[in-house]
Amino acid sequence: MVVYLPRSAWNARPPNDGPGNLTVSRVEGAVIHWPGTGSTSVIHSKAAVASALRGWQDYHMDTRGWSDIAYQVAVDQAGRAWTLRGLRTQSGANGNNDLNERYGAILLVLVTGEQPSAALKATTRAVIADFRKLYPRGTAIRPHSAVRPGGTDCPGPAARAALARGEFTPGQVEDDLPYTQAQLRAMMQAEIEEYMKRFWAAPTGTGTALRQQLNRIEAAVTRAAISEDAGLDQPVVPDAPPTPDPEEEPAPQQ
Repeated sequence: MVVYLPRSAWNARPPNDGPGNLTVSRVEGAVIHWPGTGSTSVIHSKAAVASALRGWQDYHMDTRGWSDIAYQVAVDQAGRAWTLRGLRTQSGANGNNDLNERYGAILLVLVTGEQPSAALKATTRAVIADFRKLYPRGTAIRPHSAVRPGGTDCPGPAARAALARGEFTPGQVEDDLPYTQAQLRAMMQAEIEEYMKRFWAAPTGTGTALRQQLNRIEAAVTRAAISEDAGLDQPVVPDAPPTPDPEEEPAPQQ
């Protein structure tokens, strides 16, 4: 079962008036996409994915003039599924209105040269299984390059190869499990990266306060060491001889 992160998880803008819902009888399948930005900077943490989705939504709405971010659902390398337009709403990503009426649109959050993780593939299979429940005739799974008029590299060579091997097709053994080991490892790694970023980098984070306290302790120890060294460098003054008791007779000269 897929747990879809809501639009609020990436602070999505409200959509403008759009094309409405897909017609069940017209849907032939789902098309696989990627961002295709040319960047090699990975987008793995939850915060990084949310930020990227907001940027793509801004571009699609403000520059392209579309009603919303173009895709229905996004799947990231940690295996998280993000609600974009939603599986029932017609996408704006496939190339023209006819294609958008006949196909859904799933975005893989991959960058140039990156291989899709086991977690991403497992969640994508589960999303496609949910898509097929809504659209029983929509069994096709196609790369964007196979449907877009004029051609495109989308969704990149790695995803196209995985698709050709059937790795996005529902029904593999691991799909029966809530999470695969690879998916759990990827999710844990992404959350650890996010925690460490907030712990050490945030101005109000615990790590920042701890670092400031350690700096104060180090400065105090340094000052104490300097002070101690300065004391050791002072000349040694010998003790003064004892003062004789005035009532005591002086010792005879020898």
